Amino acid sequence: MMIVIKFKTPTIRFIFSLISLLFFSSFFVAQNVVFLSKNEQQLDNKLSKIKTELLQDSEKNKSTIYNSSFSQLKPFIETTELFKILSEMPKGALLHSHSGGIANTDWLINKASEYENCYIFINQDQQKYIYGQLMIFEKEEVPIGFIKLNDFLKSDANAKEKLRDLYTLKRNNLSEYIDYWSEFEKRFQRIGSILNYRPIFKEYYQEAFLELLKDNVQHVEIRYIFGQLFDEKNKSYPIETAVLDLKEIEKNIQKTHPEFTLKIIYTSLKFLDKTIVEQELEKAYQLKKKFPNFITGFDLVADEASGHSVAYFNPLWKNMKNLEKKYGVKLPLYLHAGESCSLYNHNISEIPFAYNKRIGHALNLIYFPELMKKVKQNNNLVEVSPISNQILGYVSDLRNHPARVLLANNVNISINSDDPAVFGYEGISYDFWMAFINWDLTVKDLKKLVFNSIDYSSLNSSEKQKAKIHLEKQWNIFVKNNVE
Repeated sequence: MMIVIKFKTPTIRFIFSLISLLFFSSFFVAQNVVFLSKNEQQLDNKLSKIKTELLQDSEKNKSTIYNSSFSQLKPFIETTELFKILSEMPKGALLHSHSGGIANTDWLINKASEYENCYIFINQDQQKYIYGQLMIFEKEEVPIGFIKLNDFLKSDANAKEKLRDLYTLKRNNLSEYIDYWSEFEKRFQRIGSILNYRPIFKEYYQEAFLELLKDNVQHVEIRYIFGQLFDEKNKSYPIETAVLDLKEIEKNIQKTHPEFTLKIIYTSLKFLDKTIVEQELEKAYQLKKKFPNFITGFDLVADEASGHSVAYFNPLWKNMKNLEKKYGVKLPLYLHAGESCSLYNHNISEIPFAYNKRIGHALNLIYFPELMKKVKQNNNLVEVSPISNQILGYVSDLRNHPARVLLANNVNISINSDDPAVFGYEGISYDFWMAFINWDLTVKDLKKLVFNSIDYSSLNSSEKQKAKIHLEKQWNIFVKNNVE
């Protein structure tokens, strides 16, 4: 039976139409449907044309984009009009980044060289130290094999370039085989200690966040592994000090960039024994209680092929309700899972979804169709890092990246850079460039990816509302500037 409603006055008809419009608008928003304005449609046509011409030129010049690694492509990417436009694009939030992997490597080398007590290990790798490792020592306490960083830099005209190679990980061609995870971890080992040196710690993260702001990122969430901060007098500090320092950095940046916000995801390591991780999880709850709006989650990281499975830590996840009662706070999980190409890696299916809000990488999620449906139904977000995935050897040709399958199945994702400094770049514009070219993205896709990053962030509701207002304004300016 069809019910026909007739309205006697134009006013009533208008009101009903307005209510209907609001209802359907809400429905489409709820369904994460993105509609493009006239200007956005024009930008879409423009970017499509740019991409077509770029690929045609590539074929003419026999310089295949698809068969080149990011490390090979980076100089070319920087010359393209597409990169210029994407660099100007507001990115929203960076949801997946790691402490020690986000600030420019050249900046770090220059900064470390300003400290007379900074030394570098120049002998072959040993159990305790590896070649190129930076450490802070008092003059009388310098171990054998270390020399002053400044002396090392003066000893060779190419010293800085050599250090850059030691602190970054490149994939020179797609067919090259290296034990990438081993080399990857060495990069962090070489700089990890000096990043716990409090004077450098403060300057490092300030520099990292300013670099991201320059790339039009307004919100940052860091997976932070709490090391032992120390100063020039070798005084050590409690872990709360790192939180207070990071909060102070956020406050200082907000003086000139009021839109900037920062959250910390307490992070431990998958290869540690569950008793140690249990202690780490409890520390995370303690910090969450002290800093409820700054510590916003918990994660475990490391190579999934060698670390413990998610299921190994099940007793910890089962105990989270007790920890919630004990400390009076909830601590969401943002677990790395499925950073693997193996069908036999079941980490993705072992995630405790009752607590887990977002999934890091989830490369092999597409091998589990029913689970992919569950991720979609639960409204989880997958944090995707295309360049990281390529350099670490998970996906060589990014046209075959699992994110394309996730997008086709309406699984929500965001674009992230993971450890850009380690991979030789800053910001996330390069990741957007690689995704746009390889995944046949449109402006509608870009918009959804950008706004997803705020929608699925750990910002509270009022912060999120404020962030979205700023993002919407910046997005409209960006679109207008690029179609005029």
